[in-house]
Amino acid sequence: MDKFITVGVAGHVDHGKTRLVKVLTDIDTDRLGEEKRRGLSIEPSVAPWRLPSGKRIALMDVPGHSDFLKNTIRGLSSVDMAILIVAADDGVMPQTRDHLAVLNFFDAKGGFIVLSKTDLVDQKTISIAESEIRETVENSFLNGKPILQFSAMDRRGVDQIVHAAESESERIAGKRQHSPFRMWIDQVRSFSGFGTVVSGTIFSGQITHNDTVQILPSGKDAKVRFLEVHHERVSRAVAGQRVGVNIQGISVQEVNAGMALIAPGAYMPAGMLNAKLSILQRVRAPLVNQQRVNLYIGTQCVKALVVIMEQDRLRPGDEPGLVQFRLQEPLPVLPGDPYVISGLNSVGIMGGGNILETTREKFRAVKKEKNVSYLRALGEKDVSKVTELFLLKYANRPVSAEEIASSGLPIEKIEAEVKSGVKTRKLIVLEGRGYFPRNGYETLIARLMDVTKEVLEENSYKMVVKANEIRYRLDPALDESLFERMLRDLCAEGKLLRCDGGYQVPTLVGNLSPNKKQLIEKLKEFAASQGYTSFSVGTFHKLHGEDIQWRDVQKALDYLHAQKKIVRLNDGRYLTCEALQEIGEKVRTLIQRKGSLTIKDATEILGYGRFRTVPVLDHLDTIGLTRRIGDGRILKSGDHLTAKRGGVIAPLPNRALTN
Repeated sequence: MDKFITVGVAGHVDHGKTRLVKVLTDIDTDRLGEEKRRGLSIEPSVAPWRLPSGKRIALMDVPGHSDFLKNTIRGLSSVDMAILIVAADDGVMPQTRDHLAVLNFFDAKGGFIVLSKTDLVDQKTISIAESEIRETVENSFLNGKPILQFSAMDRRGVDQIVHAAESESERIAGKRQHSPFRMWIDQVRSFSGFGTVVSGTIFSGQITHNDTVQILPSGKDAKVRFLEVHHERVSRAVAGQRVGVNIQGISVQEVNAGMALIAPGAYMPAGMLNAKLSILQRVRAPLVNQQRVNLYIGTQCVKALVVIMEQDRLRPGDEPGLVQFRLQEPLPVLPGDPYVISGLNSVGIMGGGNILETTREKFRAVKKEKNVSYLRALGEKDVSKVTELFLLKYANRPVSAEEIASSGLPIEKIEAEVKSGVKTRKLIVLEGRGYFPRNGYETLIARLMDVTKEVLEENSYKMVVKANEIRYRLDPALDESLFERMLRDLCAEGKLLRCDGGYQVPTLVGNLSPNKKQLIEKLKEFAASQGYTSFSVGTFHKLHGEDIQWRDVQKALDYLHAQKKIVRLNDGRYLTCEALQEIGEKVRTLIQRKGSLTIKDATEILGYGRFRTVPVLDHLDTIGLTRRIGDGRILKSGDHLTAKRGGVIAPLPNRALTN
């Protein structure tokens, strides 16, 4: 597969970056009038370079003056390798160090150093410059790379530079072409007849003519009218290529450098980033907690508040520390993205690192140990530890391998890890939902049993606990599929019994006190004495409530209802099951004789008025004996036809006792 490499041409102002690019490509990258007038680069510019092998790479010439550091960082954010230029007559200068730091933090994979203007100095000066350069790059990605002498005047060193570019670009892997499309915008222009054209280096994925893309952070969609790679129209562009994208429906005022083009829905802008941060040793002062900085990521620069997780400051040259950036505006950032920071009022680089994760949760000291352990594992790319800690972060729901891979680790390694966990019985699988730690599952199972017992023991009249009541007490946010799996497993083991729309604990036997038993017997006698007349809690309490609390009467009635000793009507009043059975038989007989039942018929059967009669008839509808048609009722399921043909009258359905 073809790969496409972008090479950053970096170094201090007036050290010959633009001249080198002109010698190699015959392209003058100082295209702006202001650049011509001042004799220095202001904006990053790109020149295509075809190597003798036929390979095409892009040279990114960046400004060398400290006033344009933001533009320099924007240009270097996309490079795969670098050519660091140091003038022999000047040696290593402040922007040499800053550019090297930026390239180092942005994870340039290789490159070499060009010692320019060698025609202006003697061999001793060249040797001193080379020694200084080796010392400067010692702890960077350029450590041990060749230092090539060059002069734009006599073209010395050009062949060596071409050979080094061939060699270095060959061993660099390039960007990910199979990930979703993402491109940070570094240029925005408007052309008559075409409209808005945005340019940048494709960080991942690919883009084709007529694709729909999304602009972040605005979230607007646009259609791709045409693509151009190094001034040539193409139908497709892939990761690593510099591309101009003509987008329809978006004005030049609606998009600017620092925004990103993405595959629609593939990425979400994030306002908080957890990251690993190193402060450069040459920085004069430490970074303190809650300090505000400029954060450079992709081609964007935003102001951010830095929350240091493990101490109150990060000192220059210390080991990398864990921080949370709270951004002034959200960015389409992914785990693994590199960044650099500078002070709000300084022109130099303070430090940099990589994003470990995007988050919606502010870092809190109370969760410090848990968060730090997870972020440390991310920073070390410890797949096993990351998987374990990611699962623990979501202790109330299963997670998928894809969710764990959102940490930035390879999906194939995550899948292998969770499959191994299932095989060793460390993880359980919830089909279609993901994975859950077995030890966490067993802990939840034990807690579920404890909660169920607590509910039953709080009210000795209570025989059944509803599922929703258990779940609310256990964890209202508990995943439904996980909760249902737990109930099924407990029922299969005989630890719970499913009944009457709820659950019982077989080993938990209710032990009613003598007073409660006496109250229940009184209620049963009172209910039987009422015959067909329904009664309420208040009715009984007025007659027998001298030493009884109203709520105790209600609990006792609930208990009798659960025991199927009485029936609760929809108006909250009660009848004995025997009374309802007799009423049902009378209703059925009358309908079989007359064809239907009216309210007047029912009041004659029951011996009381419409107000008390309607709830009884509604209950007969509910249990499936009768069905209302207009102002009357008929038997449901054709029972009246069976009766008219001489069929035997069946008893009232048993479910009447449970309603």
